[in-house]
Amino acid sequence: MFNIVSTSIIIPVLFASISTFLAITLLRPYAISINLTDNPNDRKLHSGSVPLIGGVAMFFAIVVSILVLPNDSYDFNYFLLASMILIVIGVLDDYREISVTLRLLFQGLVALIIILGGNLSILSVGNLFATGEILLNGWSYFITVIAIIAAINAVNMADGIHGLAAGNSLITFIAILLLSFGKMSHQDLWIPLLFCSVLPVFLIYNLCLGVPKSKRIFMGDAGSMFLGMAIVWLLLDFSQGENLIFKPVTALWIFSVPLIDMVAVFTRRLVSGTSPFKADISHMHHILLCQGFKQRNVLQIILLFSLLMAVVGILGEQFHAPEWVMLLGFLMTFVVYSFWSKAAIRNIQIHS
Repeated sequence: MFNIVSTSIIIPVLFASISTFLAITLLRPYAISINLTDNPNDRKLHSGSVPLIGGVAMFFAIVVSILVLPNDSYDFNYFLLASMILIVIGVLDDYREISVTLRLLFQGLVALIIILGGNLSILSVGNLFATGEILLNGWSYFITVIAIIAAINAVNMADGIHGLAAGNSLITFIAILLLSFGKMSHQDLWIPLLFCSVLPVFLIYNLCLGVPKSKRIFMGDAGSMFLGMAIVWLLLDFSQGENLIFKPVTALWIFSVPLIDMVAVFTRRLVSGTSPFKADISHMHHILLCQGFKQRNVLQIILLFSLLMAVVGILGEQFHAPEWVMLLGFLMTFVVYSFWSKAAIRNIQIHS
């Protein structure tokens, strides 16, 4: 069990935060020199060229912190391998924009590493219909690969305004820590704890909290895919098998906003006959921006929604709410959002 005041926790947490600061400082001028930057366009509303180093900086900090952990670093080998692959592919995508097919192939490779190396898969989706536990059996690996790729892309697609992907992810990591507190002693609890240490540092530079706007950085595809992979790793680890500390349906609630947004956008694109991976302005944050909300207010609204969903998930877990009730509540939320977003997009199109 973690002792929150012990030196064994304080040192890795400090290493994570300080390493993120140092990595950002060192990588920023190099990124600018090689043009690893994001430039504004019709979908990207920022001003000026912004270095895409947040993901690399966070990965560097996580690696450094793991090296000083009291646990054997071997425990994290497959996690780091999967992370490194996504960081490399993400940086290449940020730099030269690789094809969707190639990106999906490497995400599939990462999924296999998580399943075969990390020994993580969706064995059960829980007692969703009050008729007994639903086991996936032979479908387990296939569904797990889809879930991993979906989670990675959900965070990536939610990275549309300053602080959004990082803020949503921070809420998820905190929720995982809260659900885990007092229930188990496990080395993977270090992962959400370290991300809760590096993400606030990234947000300082991404949101320019106390730093000039000229110092702003983005996490890039490398960072968003890294976060998505880390989240799905933890959700699989803690909602399945012997390490189960919360029900599978609870995972939907604490990772709700990126998931709801991605499924709604994909469904809308498929119905309209376009590729689900073709970029447009139908995401949650785009809709709110088009309705006249300022970017800061959009961030506040979506993070409040994300926090509310996570709180419901945590309370449902703590008070042992029936899984069918939690599933029904989540599906109703998705349906309400889908109707609202469809009506909002139609109204925007009429008045544009």
